[in-house]
Amino acid sequence: MRDVYDAIRARGAELVVVGNGRVEQAKRFAEEEALPFRLFTDPSLESYRRAELRRGVVSSIGLGVIRRGLDAYRDGYRQSKLEGDPFQQGGALVIARGGRLLHHFVSTEAGDHPAPQALVDALPTP
Repeated sequence: MRDVYDAIRARGAELVVVGNGRVEQAKRFAEEEALPFRLFTDPSLESYRRAELRRGVVSSIGLGVIRRGLDAYRDGYRQSKLEGDPFQQGGALVIARGGRLLHHFVSTEAGDHPAPQALVDALPTP
């Protein structure tokens, strides 16, 4: 998301990320990664349920997950300590002022992420 952060801001929008670990974990992650955007955490997973995101063992294991893990490893990313709910999958929502949903991406399994440019493209132009 760092690659499209400026494009998101140029459209007059904010980028907010919601994790599900403890508050201390989120603070440490945001500091270590020097995130330019806001990071919140929802250990209750209520925001994930309301966003209708997937959760389960089956979506956390499988050949696709292994392939994505190997691709990430090859690209230099390393899994550190597991924090938060490992069975909760993510997603991405683009929400307009007033609460209108412009884009809704639901990860089907671990490592399944939306194309960042698709999120930018879902934003209205200023």
